[in-house]
Amino acid sequence: MDDKQDQVLPSNILDTIIGSQTQSHLSTFEPASLVSRLLTTLKDRERLIVTARFGLENAEISTLEAIGKQYNLTRERVRQIEKDSLAVLLKKKPAELVSALQLIFDTIAEHGNIISEEFLIQTLLPGKAEQRESRAVKFLLHVGGQFSYERENQNYYEAWRVVGFNSQKLDEVIAQFMELLKNAGRVMPQDEFYAKFKETDYYKQHQFELTDKVTKSYLNLSKAIQINPFNEIGLKDWSEVKPRDVGDKAYLVLKHHGKPEHYSAITKLINDSKFDSRTAYQETVHNELIKDDRFVLIGRGIYALVEWGYKKGVVADVIREVIAQAGRPLSREEIITEVFKRRMVKRNTILVGLSNKKYFQKVGKDKYVLTQTAQ
Repeated sequence: MDDKQDQVLPSNILDTIIGSQTQSHLSTFEPASLVSRLLTTLKDRERLIVTARFGLENAEISTLEAIGKQYNLTRERVRQIEKDSLAVLLKKKPAELVSALQLIFDTIAEHGNIISEEFLIQTLLPGKAEQRESRAVKFLLHVGGQFSYERENQNYYEAWRVVGFNSQKLDEVIAQFMELLKNAGRVMPQDEFYAKFKETDYYKQHQFELTDKVTKSYLNLSKAIQINPFNEIGLKDWSEVKPRDVGDKAYLVLKHHGKPEHYSAITKLINDSKFDSRTAYQETVHNELIKDDRFVLIGRGIYALVEWGYKKGVVADVIREVIAQAGRPLSREEIITEVFKRRMVKRNTILVGLSNKKYFQKVGKDKYVLTQTAQ
């Protein structure tokens, strides 16, 4: 295959080629059972200490100090026993341990040689949420000498990387993500975000290494870039990513809902979206909607977004605006149609407003214009 053909090979195809063997192994990966068998090869005290330190076999995770008191050992001695026990397991190299460590290594490598701990466990244990299994995975990561734990910091969540990985690559990609979002100035659906990233010069220069799995893994690590409940990507400080208050939440849910709603329904939309652990209450939401200029009351307790074209004021004010914007006489039906786009009111309410001779003058058979007073 020539260079030109190589350059147009889609990254999702590369993901499929690289990951097919890993996926087949994941289906038979049972870390808790494996760890149970490994623990039986240790001496009794060593097994009990390791089990307590990592919370294995449904045990509670214990500190070095707590274990030391239990066995009359110093913290440092407990730490050394833990270290020596892991080394013993690795030195014995049972085939099933080697296979499991290779699977974990391949998984991290496929995701750009670094992956958040949470995402790694989700990938290794698809559909399995048992604490016993996830703790077993963490134990295996500590056994394997080819993995390095990265603590959570101000930029990234806690992660595991392949030893030797240069974090500069991660920083570069995240910087590209942030520049893309800043230039767009808005949140993007995930598909759109990844499509636009693939249009950048940076991606085209590194497309072989930046497979779909890698870019998604790097994005998952970043604290600067977040995904909101509507699967839109944006910068963490943007209100449409991390709403600051009830008003921001109401704006976001109503925007995605796409049509006006009663404040009680808006409250339910907020709580269903689960932005955070706080519960929204109808009274609070109603009070915020009243004073927030992004919303307009268009019916009894019914609110819409101003950006949808809805206007504040009584119906007569809306009719005046409709006729003024048209710049020509309008029929009664044309006026009713346009008012309905701006307010949720009854047809008869519009007709009553239109009958106000101070503002509206009938011309011809069924046309209306503004009076001089209304202009």
